[in-house]
Amino acid sequence: MNVLIALLNTAMLLTASIASADEFPARKPGLWEVVTTAGGTNAPPNKSKLCIDKATDEALQAFGTAATSKMCSKSQVRVSGKVVAVESTCQIGTSQQTSRSTLTFSGDTAYHTQINAHFDPPFLGKTDSVTTQDAKWSGPCPADMRPGDIVTASGMRMNIRDMPGEKR
Repeated sequence: MNVLIALLNTAMLLTASIASADEFPARKPGLWEVVTTAGGTNAPPNKSKLCIDKATDEALQAFGTAATSKMCSKSQVRVSGKVVAVESTCQIGTSQQTSRSTLTFSGDTAYHTQINAHFDPPFLGKTDSVTTQDAKWSGPCPADMRPGDIVTASGMRMNIRDMPGEKR
């Protein structure tokens, strides 16, 4: 479940409604490898792959904007060069999550995310969590992946464009 929270947070971070979207660092189209680590657990890092193109990033922006507007009463985004800082207050189930997140981009081929979250009341038995994600571009998408595909370490595959309400 920590991975789900981290993916949702990262989607909201990468796609939050930003007043100055032109300043938001771009990601290079192609295959991205993402390693998510949930601090305070014995779980090994979760590794996933994501194939993106410009249209996929636009779909992710729409998804993040919709999720943020439905779940979050506060979402403040500050962009300073290659660093994006986000403070948010969101409702996850019966718990209110307040978080401070930082994305640090290394050009358009890598980024590091740290999400510090507090849950009130505790969510899945946790009051506080620290989740990190390290993502790097690894080249063109392979022939068996199409833009929007996300493949988890367990082999589960989904595509953002196949979600209800998304354009295909």
